[in-house]
Amino acid sequence: MTTRIFSLSTASHDAPSGQTLTLALKELMPDEGGDIVVLNQMGTDVTVLTDEGVIATGIGETYTTRTGHDVTGFAFCRFTSGVTVFYPRTHHLMVTNEEETESV
Repeated sequence: MTTRIFSLSTASHDAPSGQTLTLALKELMPDEGGDIVVLNQMGTDVTVLTDEGVIATGIGETYTTRTGHDVTGFAFCRFTSGVTVFYPRTHHLMVTNEEETESV
């Protein structure tokens, strides 16, 4: 089993070097529709750890999550479990495993 590391980095990089918030995907609580919205207002890098594969990525069309977050125009990443992580397009999602590095 390979642990993949997904890092959301703020475009401005206003955060002091070395400040990272690390979260495990299995510990995040998706809403009833399987959605998680990452709103990084702290200005730190966010790393999401998971063993799941990515099955879809893109930019969201007109969509509001079941908890009421309008994620129209947000970037998204859907995992094999069906959980979808939405994040602002001003952030970058880096997918890293032992064999390759891929930018989404």
